Amino acid sequence: MPISRIPRWIAQSAIGVCFLMSLTAVFGASEPSQKTPAKAATVAAVNGVCPAGYSGSAETGCVDVDECAAYNGGCHMLTACENTPGSRTCGRCPEKYAGNGYIGCFDANECPNGDCSTRLPLGFEDAMPPVITTSGDVTVAATSAKGAVAKFTATAKDKIDGERPVACTPASGSTFPVGKTTVSCWSSNSLGKLKISSLTVTVTK
Repeated sequence: MPISRIPRWIAQSAIGVCFLMSLTAVFGASEPSQKTPAKAATVAAVNGVCPAGYSGSAETGCVDVDECAAYNGGCHMLTACENTPGSRTCGRCPEKYAGNGYIGCFDANECPNGDCSTRLPLGFEDAMPPVITTSGDVTVAATSAKGAVAKFTATAKDKIDGERPVACTPASGSTFPVGKTTVSCWSSNSLGKLKISSLTVTVTK
């Protein structure tokens, strides 16, 4: 029975409260909240190119890329990744854990007196992000009024972690409109160091 249809006298009684709690625990909320997604930040292109962390074109504007959408933005799995204009931030570790979302979360119960400083990786403060290598700018001719499909490659290599995954927006194989479109690619290492690179896809008429 949907919670919204339960008689008011039941919902307001002590028994009703327990009943509602049981329903919620078993079935979850019957009517999920309808939240409007936050509008992505948009900035203007400079000389036809979008700044780091943005993708788009001079005609449509440069839209902030959500780095958190892939691999939790490189943040530790126990923390939340929060997208920010042109980048992202990593949240705090859960209660009873030491560290942070960038370098990792350590169970304080497993550290002497809760001090996990000895478990911090050496040189994490000065560590560099991965190096992203792309196939370079791409130019293709339009095949329809919508533009054309364009393909490219992007790889990342880290001094400590070796090869790292890369995410790009728009992705290779997407249909690009006529004109210049900035593609934003990003990768991170095990220390949460984020690197953002870009390339341009040009579709000619």
